[in-house]
Amino acid sequence: MNELYQPILVTSPEPHHAPQDVLTLSQFLDLLKEEEDYYPAEQHNTVLMITRLRKIFYDQWGWNSELIRARAHIETRYQVAVVNDPAEVDIPKSHAKPITRYRDNEYQPKHRVITYRADDRVYGNSRVGQVPDIYKNDHQEILLPDGYYCDVAHILAGLDAANFPQVVSPLPSFLSFLNFLIPHVDASIDMATWLGDIGSSSGDFLFKYLKNDSKPISKDEEQQSIELEAPGSDMLGNIETYVIARHYAVASANGQRVTEILRDYYEDQKEDAYRRNRFSIYCQAVGLAGWNGDHFANEAQWLHYYHKQLRNEVCFQVFSVTVENLKSLLLMTKIYFNGFQEVLKLDLLLRIYLDALKDLIKKEPSPQPV
Repeated sequence: MNELYQPILVTSPEPHHAPQDVLTLSQFLDLLKEEEDYYPAEQHNTVLMITRLRKIFYDQWGWNSELIRARAHIETRYQVAVVNDPAEVDIPKSHAKPITRYRDNEYQPKHRVITYRADDRVYGNSRVGQVPDIYKNDHQEILLPDGYYCDVAHILAGLDAANFPQVVSPLPSFLSFLNFLIPHVDASIDMATWLGDIGSSSGDFLFKYLKNDSKPISKDEEQQSIELEAPGSDMLGNIETYVIARHYAVASANGQRVTEILRDYYEDQKEDAYRRNRFSIYCQAVGLAGWNGDHFANEAQWLHYYHKQLRNEVCFQVFSVTVENLKSLLLMTKIYFNGFQEVLKLDLLLRIYLDALKDLIKKEPSPQPV
């Protein structure tokens, strides 16, 4: 393999996800509607329901303590547990979600499991300990009507972050004036979506490099990392977040149901212009400007800015997934002071992502000025 590439529009599911386990948009929205129906007085509280639905899929400590602090207090329907092996709680691995962890540079994931509580308002204690259908078999990745795969949980996570913007920093808010001294990401929506996924690819490069006795890994191995850590379905979900946030009242306390928004966006012909021009709309939302049909006028400045943002994201990501405490701190510190540059390939990852976006904008039926 000569060149790395960043997938965005894909017609097959992410690695290790069997096609027969993937739901269609309609099937997934039916399950999501059941989750909305669980809260009969809150279904049209769009901003609240986005949080509740997001927490079905993403509710580990980092989301509450760092990414979306303002929503840490929102209660959820299900019991959440993080275990070493789902078999410990009699749950099949296909019904749990792996959480990346590295020990001695080896991938040793934990697993997030959600199950019905004993006091569920619909089922009582009849399903206690069982995993809801919406969480089984990685159901957050779905097949859209146009044949592309998309991770809807990434949309929910991004919209929640969009509704409660913050700087992502280990410091409490009252010490935010010191953020310039430490790793921080300016926009939580970036870190909750595309920047976080690209950072995961970069972090995986690092752990493969360390496992390989600090020797370079092959291009094929790097591409495998990209396709596993930032698959096209995730990246499309990330992009959809910015488009939906711009065109729907996602912060309303008395608006559309989340499932109505998603049906409108994906199925209503009136919204077709948003989908057809999703990539130019997204690029405008993340600060790219001056499109001339071939490139953006501010590409160099954009890449320079996001190099630092991505470096800082990788600091957080590597720190959070490294089991050994001292090692996690040392790795984070070295990355922050621009170590491992040839390994992390931050500029290359940003460039191939930008190139993929530009190629997709060129294919839009009526590219929008950005």
